[in-house]
Amino acid sequence: MPISTLISLIPETDVTLRPTMGHHAHAAFLSILKQSNPEVAAAVHAPAAQKPFTVSPLIGKMETRGNLRYIRAGTECRLRFTFLNDELFQHFGKAFLTLTMPPIRLGEAVFQVRQMVSHATEERSWSKSETYAELVQSAKKNTRMSCRFYSPTAFRGMTPRGQETRKEAYLDLIRCYQSWVNKWNAFAPMEFDKTEILAFVREHIQLTSVATETKKLNFGQHSEFGWVGTCAFIFYPEHSFDENLLRAVNCLADFAFYCGTGYKTTMGMGQTRRID
Repeated sequence: MPISTLISLIPETDVTLRPTMGHHAHAAFLSILKQSNPEVAAAVHAPAAQKPFTVSPLIGKMETRGNLRYIRAGTECRLRFTFLNDELFQHFGKAFLTLTMPPIRLGEAVFQVRQMVSHATEERSWSKSETYAELVQSAKKNTRMSCRFYSPTAFRGMTPRGQETRKEAYLDLIRCYQSWVNKWNAFAPMEFDKTEILAFVREHIQLTSVATETKKLNFGQHSEFGWVGTCAFIFYPEHSFDENLLRAVNCLADFAFYCGTGYKTTMGMGQTRRID
């Protein structure tokens, strides 16, 4: 079951942070998981083509001071974690239900945990859960869709000689669908035909509007670039589609809310949501 949960955090003292805390949020996630089950924490930390979780950057009201971010004591902040299987969420949630939670450290800053929310409310629209079957059953047959990329998004590519990886920080809808279907097939109990879906996307998708900009994330020892913003696209011609394929591409666009898009989604990048 895909699950999106929000952790509310409160700094007890004024704190100063680097602009990007995604790698520290990743470390905090593994630290929480390790308290519940060290073996599971080690398993998800190990190299893998697809990871069963995503992590957001720190969300909250911050003042910019030069190249740093300043948060006043008592300001509510949030971290968003998503889970692509039930078991991982159960281990993570156990730390909140059965253990005394220590403060969460993001770099040198210390935050007290206020609450964890994993169901949708009017104030917490980023926290919710759905089964994979529910995502399939509720998928629409829309030919027009829009997405917003909330944190810098990029893809990993190869150099012309295929010897090294490089980062591709430009919007590519085919790569977006490739990212989404790879995550779906890695964790959902029912797979989509990746070849068929990507062929459908290549033949029929058309970008109709885009409003993005490139942003940099500081990961301490290095920086990453990616795009943020919105795009709208259409599947064309609208009257001649296989209904199952149209529902599948709608389903995957909905699934992006949980799986993110592209590279380093476990460190704050690629936070994505389908929008009206």
